[in-house]
Amino acid sequence: MLNKKILVISIFLIMLLGVSAAHAENIFLLKDDSMHQVSMMQTFMHGAYDGVITVSHLKANGDTGLGTFEGVNGEMIVLDGVVYQAAADGSINIMKDNETIPFATVTNFDEDANISNISAKDFNDLTAKLDKEIKKYGVNNMYVVKIHGDFSDITVRSVEKQEKPYKEFTEVAAVDQKVFNYTNQTGTVIAIYFPEYMNELNMHGWHLHFLNDAKDKGGHVLNLTMENGNAQIDEIHEFKMILPTTDTFKNMNFTENMTSKIHSVE
Repeated sequence: MLNKKILVISIFLIMLLGVSAAHAENIFLLKDDSMHQVSMMQTFMHGAYDGVITVSHLKANGDTGLGTFEGVNGEMIVLDGVVYQAAADGSINIMKDNETIPFATVTNFDEDANISNISAKDFNDLTAKLDKEIKKYGVNNMYVVKIHGDFSDITVRSVEKQEKPYKEFTEVAAVDQKVFNYTNQTGTVIAIYFPEYMNELNMHGWHLHFLNDAKDKGGHVLNLTMENGNAQIDEIHEFKMILPTTDTFKNMNFTENMTSKIHSVE
């Protein structure tokens, strides 16, 4: 009788482990209100620019967000389920489903709060106002904010595609960054916030990308002046991440504190 009980328990455990493995394999393909991240900011900063997932895979997990493409081939803006590239030549392109992604953060956007008629004289003014707003809901949550407004002035950057052997991103930004200044633009800023305790996975604070309504200008936001802004806020409590499987990642040294390097290029 005891042997039969052990056999039944063993079969149950095998079935449970099988279900768990299947769930783990597919967890990055579930549509929900989580923050879905491809790789870690620290990994990216160290020069891990090989693609981890495809654009098609990313779109299955979020309709709003930001990131970049294999080889740091421009800046990514994900808006209304479309994945755009702000290229180093200043052009905006809709990316094909088979393009690959080394780093990105997306969610299925679900408005939880909003701010109407917001203005900002510069980048710090805007992020200070966003900080004040999220204190109402909790600074230890994650947030994705969509801000549509009129930008009398906005400065963005993109980056030229890198070739192997890859440099660390601080070197890339110093040499291969292309900066564009635009005036009198109407468009959308995607702003993503991570709390301080997640600083080892992403960067603490706000990361902003921009795309204008004409879909011909955009990039990583360096500075801005905004009027007539309307912000939609998505408060997020779940986090899911897929990691690279390359030998580069497996052997990467994470003992260096990358905080200052991350903030130097943001």
